[in-house]
Amino acid sequence: MVQLQVQQYKYGGIKHYSYPVRLIEQRPDCVIVHGPYGRPLTHPGRSLVDWPVPNESIEFHFTARPYSVSAGWNGDGSFRHYYCNVSLPATLKDGVLSSVDLDLDLIVAPDLTYRVDDEDEFEEHRQALGYPEEVVALAREGLAELMRLVEERRFPFDGSAFRLRDQLAR
Repeated sequence: MVQLQVQQYKYGGIKHYSYPVRLIEQRPDCVIVHGPYGRPLTHPGRSLVDWPVPNESIEFHFTARPYSVSAGWNGDGSFRHYYCNVSLPATLKDGVLSSVDLDLDLIVAPDLTYRVDDEDEFEEHRQALGYPEEVVALAREGLAELMRLVEERRFPFDGSAFRLRDQLAR
């Protein structure tokens, strides 16, 4: 499999975190990757360098939608949750899959109940980093779309991550 590097930024080009993944599939609107258990995360804001991530993931990085979705499994193989980052659409260039994190997160439990996280951080960064109104609107639209997708059990909340993980195991 092709190796890629996920690179997340904060608005204004500030490096947020990065980690290596393996490309599963590249679609016109989505790059699907596998994050192996223990992949090394570098997170300058938390002074982490090559910290081993304690989960495995199948991730959906959308290139025309304002979010990404990461389905995560614990070390014992049990499903942990979907972690959805509201962000500017992802780009893939020269082996780097990058996007700009807009703070808002949707955490989706195994039973597909969900909660919004980091609304306070979104409001703080909206002011401090100067999010333009169109970026604020995009973030709110992205969050609303994620909630609809979960409620309607649509891709990628339709079991796709589980099927892809099973295929990788074979």
